Amino acid sequence: MSKGRILVVDDEPDILQTVQRILELEGYEVVTAVNGLEGLGAARMHKPDLVLLDVMLPGENGYRVARAIREDEERGVYERPIPIVLVTARDLSADPEREKMFMDFSKADHVLYKPFEFDHLLRLVDRLIVSAG
Repeated sequence: MSKGRILVVDDEPDILQTVQRILELEGYEVVTAVNGLEGLGAARMHKPDLVLLDVMLPGENGYRVARAIREDEERGVYERPIPIVLVTARDLSADPEREKMFMDFSKADHVLYKPFEFDHLLRLVDRLIVSAG
């Protein structure tokens, strides 16, 4: 039995496959997408329990995709809010005002900075899925 469905959106094949394998080994069902528009379509189709969303994507960036998912939630596309984790190598934690601006725009729940430890990722995913459920 699956612990939940996670949508992973990343245009880097190695990262996408590695994160997918790790999550599947932990008992999650994983749906993947390689760009922003595909990710938004996958969210609408598969209605995941959590989205791991790279920021720098071809086409629509992760901030805009996260915001579009939130707008879909307001229109009743999903049964409940979906936790969204933005994943980025661009560490804005040293600039809290800028980080807050991007988080406010995207309406994401959390940001995870690359490189990250897989144990940290799994703890975050478990916590967000449990609190959302």
